[in-house]
Amino acid sequence: MQQIKAVGFDADDTLWHNEHHFAQAQARFAELMSDFIDAVALSEVLLEKERTNVGKLGYGIKSFTLSMMEAAIEASDHRLEARHMATIIDIGREMMDHPVELLDKVLSTLQTLAPSYELMLITKGDLVDQERKVLESGLAQYFQAIEIVSEKHPQAYRDIFARHGGAGHCAMIGNSVKSDVLPAIDAGGWGVHVPYHTTWELELAEPQTDHARYLEATDIAHAAELIRQL
Repeated sequence: MQQIKAVGFDADDTLWHNEHHFAQAQARFAELMSDFIDAVALSEVLLEKERTNVGKLGYGIKSFTLSMMEAAIEASDHRLEARHMATIIDIGREMMDHPVELLDKVLSTLQTLAPSYELMLITKGDLVDQERKVLESGLAQYFQAIEIVSEKHPQAYRDIFARHGGAGHCAMIGNSVKSDVLPAIDAGGWGVHVPYHTTWELELAEPQTDHARYLEATDIAHAAELIRQL
């Protein structure tokens, strides 16, 4: 009898591109603010605003846009003009309108696993934006469950895993060691890390490579192969 019966997938930067859209937006923001502050210093101010706002507003583009607005006001010493603020709002709107771009091998991997495992999509962020991306991705048909949570802590995974055969029969695949892998392991499941080429600073964490239920994959297809070997 196979040990793993249900497999969870993160969405952003695991199934489709996400972080590089934020990087592009931040580059535009830095250019807009170049008369007030250099890009490195601005990124530090922005990160602190993000760190504060995710605790109050959660994750996603709306929270990021507000963080840019607050960072702009502080970095300009309140000298920012209305036209600058309008541009920041436009940057956020354009991010929300960006089409979903699947990562390589995602579709074939889901098609391979779907006949043998119960697949779950487990993501965090703004509910409206995440639902939009799931719909536009065309991947919803492969998942028996779609879970959009405000935070990926161990209890969230325990609750989800309990609904899908118990933690010992569940694995989680994702690009974030902090949000996708370690809390899933703490909840009693398996965690498979699939690195993305860039990681948001607030998602950085040390991997637990010596843990028996921690696995490292080169891409999503390799992650699926590791799951089949358990």
